[in-house]
Amino acid sequence: MLKFKFLFSSITLLLLITTVGHTQSLEKELVKADSLYEKKQYISAIKIYEKIYNAGNTSPAMLLKLARIEEGMGNDGKSIYYLENYYQITKDEKVIDYLKKTSENKNTVGFDYGLTYKADLFYKDWKIHFQSFFSIIIIFGLGMMIKNRDSTHKKRNYFVLASLPLLVLGFLNNYEGKSEAIITETPSYLLEGPSSGANLVDKVTVPAKIQVNQEVDVWSKITFENKKAYIKTSQIKKL
Repeated sequence: MLKFKFLFSSITLLLLITTVGHTQSLEKELVKADSLYEKKQYISAIKIYEKIYNAGNTSPAMLLKLARIEEGMGNDGKSIYYLENYYQITKDEKVIDYLKKTSENKNTVGFDYGLTYKADLFYKDWKIHFQSFFSIIIIFGLGMMIKNRDSTHKKRNYFVLASLPLLVLGFLNNYEGKSEAIITETPSYLLEGPSSGANLVDKVTVPAKIQVNQEVDVWSKITFENKKAYIKTSQIKKL
């Protein structure tokens, strides 16, 4: 038993040290990137920012810097991508106004920052809370059915109370919201199949927002302007 406790404590300590070390390493990298950004060494800075971002770490300030650098380099699709990520965190309406103007000026395709866009973000942000709420109602309804098992009338009422939230919960568990991405590499070629030799469906020369339906190896099956096509996954960034 003592050996087990010692082993468990050792593993826990090792994991803690590893986590702290990783966090400190990222913080040092971020400080270095910020220093390069202030010195206007944007190419060097963005390499570090992207490394941090791809590791699953980000902040509103870093996203804004990434967006500014990409815009300055003429990478409008990537700039929009980081700004949308920034808005998802901050809900800063000034960014939406800027995105609308950018989309109009750059003649982008598929970008809509109206009610549908905000409703989808609201759904994604609150989905887990909705799931918890309806789960509680279901558990309550089932509990009351058991408590009132001798009363057919009450059992029927509580069955209805539990059944309707169950349907809603089923929907919530199966719908993740829109699976969208931004085409960040232009020009990009949309093909009929997941092969470089497939027939051309369309050529995209401006940043575009697309619906991602499925990933097939290095390809993504997408919907672009109501057309089904394939594009290399490396040419898009999923939101």
